[in-house]
Amino acid sequence: MRDFRDAKAMARTLRDALAAQDAKVSHSQALELVAKMLGARDWNTLAAAIDATRRREAAWTRLEGLQASREPVMGAIVERVRGGFTVDLGDVSGFLPGSQVDVRPVRDYRPLMADAQPFAILKMDRPTGAIVVSRRAVLEQTA
Repeated sequence: MRDFRDAKAMARTLRDALAAQDAKVSHSQALELVAKMLGARDWNTLAAAIDATRRREAAWTRLEGLQASREPVMGAIVERVRGGFTVDLGDVSGFLPGSQVDVRPVRDYRPLMADAQPFAILKMDRPTGAIVVSRRAVLEQTA
């Protein structure tokens, strides 16, 4: 499903099919039925999931373009995880290995948190949703 308009078209088709069998269903009821058919709790949940998927796909496309041109992506370190950090890259998250934070080992990483800074994209795997970034690569290029 491309976007919420597809779900609305499905609801119209369902409503017309039920009307042909003399079953009266309002448009909002048809939307709720379509949401249930697609595995969502309700229409609002389905619409939010479709919108989040659209934003995530746009972010992946943008990041793939940056990786192909070897341009850095702006992001912010948001939390420490096992082996490194989680980086917010705008609608998607990436992994920053601990060895890729700086050219020298960093003892106190708190000053790096939440500040927007450039990262090089080392690896992207769309099927698994994995993005690996490096701050070290950008620092080595500028030095």
